[in-house]
Amino acid sequence: MATCYYEGEPYDCSFTDKYFLPIADSIDQSTIAMAVKDSMLIVPWAGCFHLLSLALLGGAIIMADLRVIGPGLHSQSPQSLNRRMQPFLIAALAVLVLSGVMLALGEVMKLFYSPPYWVKMATLVSAVLFTFGTRDSLIRNNGRLTPLAIVFGLVSLLLWGWVFIALTSLLARVAFLIMIAGLGILVWLSGRSADSMPLMARLGSATTIALWMTTAVAGRWIAFW
Repeated sequence: MATCYYEGEPYDCSFTDKYFLPIADSIDQSTIAMAVKDSMLIVPWAGCFHLLSLALLGGAIIMADLRVIGPGLHSQSPQSLNRRMQPFLIAALAVLVLSGVMLALGEVMKLFYSPPYWVKMATLVSAVLFTFGTRDSLIRNNGRLTPLAIVFGLVSLLLWGWVFIALTSLLARVAFLIMIAGLGILVWLSGRSADSMPLMARLGSATTIALWMTTAVAGRWIAFW
């Protein structure tokens, strides 16, 4: 087994370390990463924009998906409200990714060895795939699953499940199950409303909320790892 070094200490390399550690190290030593580390402004401002964009993204998701589930705004149809929220969601996601890259460049090696970081990245990808590939299709088609929506849903949930189960603790899994139970109760209760969306659409929106909440929590978890 090959030997790798972290903070000057040798250890036995895993498959990931052997093949991806050199890439992470080269990024960490790159000119742009060094510039981020040397700057007193980039990381603080990137952090501010990261949190603001996360708040905007969360607002866009919550407004659209609570309307689908039931307790949200009823002055507009779910389809109309989702279309209105799309520009905010896309703009917030773009700023979130850009500011996240700047933050990551400031501590590449720390993040490479951080399980919460990889949970966040996997859940972010899963949330994006599910939101735009499955959830949007369910809202447009009044709860009907298209073949493409099924593919996006399966890929996103399999990716999320694989990384979440592999890298989280029992406490995190219990907390997630409690959140799922709460959303499940909300979906069930909202089905009694006369103008409620079909069950599959409500489940899609509840899943979307769960994925984005996991992304946000994993992001906060990074700071305490």
